[in-house]
Amino acid sequence: MQRRLFYTTCAIAAIVAPISVQSADAATTNFNDITNYPEETQQEILNLVELGIIKGTSPTTFSPKESITRGQVVKMLGRFLVNSGISSIPTDWERKQYFTDLSVNSKDRELLQYAAVVKSSGVFIGKPDGSLASSEKITRENMALVLDRATEAMRGKSLVELANYEEGNIEDISRARTETRDAVNALNVLGISNVSNFNPKGNVLRVHFASFLTRAIPFMTEKTIESTFTLNAQDYGFLSFSEITNIDDTSLDVDFSPSQITISGEFTQNEVNTFIDWIDIKGTDLFGNERFVSFDFVLNEETQLKLFNEKNSLTENIPAQAFLMDSFINVMVTSANREPLSTNENSNVYAIKKDTENEIIELTFTGLRNNESVTETVQYYVDFAGNIVFNQKANNHSLNYNYYIANSGDVVFDGHPVDGQTFYYIPVSSNENWTYTAFQDATTIEEILAFFKTDGTKTHFDFDQSEYVLVIDGNKNVYGVLDLSKENGFFEKYTFELQAPANITIKEMYAFGDVILKQQPNGTILATATGEEVEGTIVLIIDGAGNEHYFEIAKTANGFELMPYNVELFYK
Repeated sequence: MQRRLFYTTCAIAAIVAPISVQSADAATTNFNDITNYPEETQQEILNLVELGIIKGTSPTTFSPKESITRGQVVKMLGRFLVNSGISSIPTDWERKQYFTDLSVNSKDRELLQYAAVVKSSGVFIGKPDGSLASSEKITRENMALVLDRATEAMRGKSLVELANYEEGNIEDISRARTETRDAVNALNVLGISNVSNFNPKGNVLRVHFASFLTRAIPFMTEKTIESTFTLNAQDYGFLSFSEITNIDDTSLDVDFSPSQITISGEFTQNEVNTFIDWIDIKGTDLFGNERFVSFDFVLNEETQLKLFNEKNSLTENIPAQAFLMDSFINVMVTSANREPLSTNENSNVYAIKKDTENEIIELTFTGLRNNESVTETVQYYVDFAGNIVFNQKANNHSLNYNYYIANSGDVVFDGHPVDGQTFYYIPVSSNENWTYTAFQDATTIEEILAFFKTDGTKTHFDFDQSEYVLVIDGNKNVYGVLDLSKENGFFEKYTFELQAPANITIKEMYAFGDVILKQQPNGTILATATGEEVEGTIVLIIDGAGNEHYFEIAKTANGFELMPYNVELFYK
């Protein structure tokens, strides 16, 4: 991202900077057929020449009144895309025929290269029959369409979107083809074209294309602003940082040390309402225990990084069952900054107030366990985001988005079942209040199972006792609570094969439903159903080039199959 934006910014700077026609660069160009044009027009031509985007028809002529061909447009936009770092020349440009009338044996190797660039980036898609027709003159309406697509390829938004669908004042817009009208109108709204009669069917002169492209380039790219955000460990509830677990997936630049992490990037004003990224950090909490936190970042109105920090509530309920109590009777609150406070409690939950940050507080619970009074003491603090951090070695993975529990009871991490661990399934009174807490260090698995009157297995889980299932492992790490109150117990897993889409090299796969996917050595996809939401599951496949392909699992006479899915429906 940085490399692309750096080159693009340089390109804009060169274009908008005034260049005298008497400069050294201009003198070496020696186009003697543009001197009668306004100085601004000459500068537009010379700037594009200097950037290597446009060339003369000879060392001394530019041929400004000559109509530009489709092939010349392909070369110019191809050079711009490559020189700006937006696209690269496909490695198969000498082997793959991108247009039906442009053979890989063509003598015009430059055209062959840049035809591959513009076709693969979606800037120039050719005629309905798949041909390029490189020698044909390009019409003004087609030029508008190409500039619109180039802007979308480079910036992520088309000229039509940037014009916000505002209506221009083109009097002959009805003469344009329906599919080109929005692009023609956008040129007018954005000031790229300033004539009321656009003449959409007319050819584009070389001098006019230089002006159009020069005025369009600032819309294709946008000035970038560098922003940096610093995370100091102790400010965010850590003694030290130990690892960034998603370093290969984040678009942010990260400078890491145990005491401080610096996050930076280059952004455009246009990203203010759309940018979001995150850093997943492991470290040591204020008690010396391992901790995971995901820091989400967005941009403020000044295009500066800020931490997306919403404290979801002022209090959080903690269940008595986490301390192997049926209910609390009394709670003593103690800290260095406040007087000891004792409150009577007759409840199976205790509400922890989030009124401090990084202040260690001690709670002494007195409660009932099998009708006997017991006392337990625990320490906690509340971090920057309102997360409650207990002094317990066991982790609560409910706060780690990489984990989820399938309705089959399987624990899934990053789309793959966690194998090689023993999991225990505990009947609890509610699916709430287990977000932050885990069992205390001194508590054993045997004591937990005895308190909840279970052996912890799925096979012997008593749904008459409870339909809320707390899932823990042998180290007492908490993975969350399954609410099976509307289901008839655990779902039994079953597997089936899906035929992988032809001509798609699978790099990553994601399933949005009760299905886990795994690519097989024979090229098929092994699907494991972990719940009832199998049919209708949306499957996202990312290919080797980073392109997204959406499918839906459908039940047919031949079993389950992958069917194409309209991506627009997915994001509605």
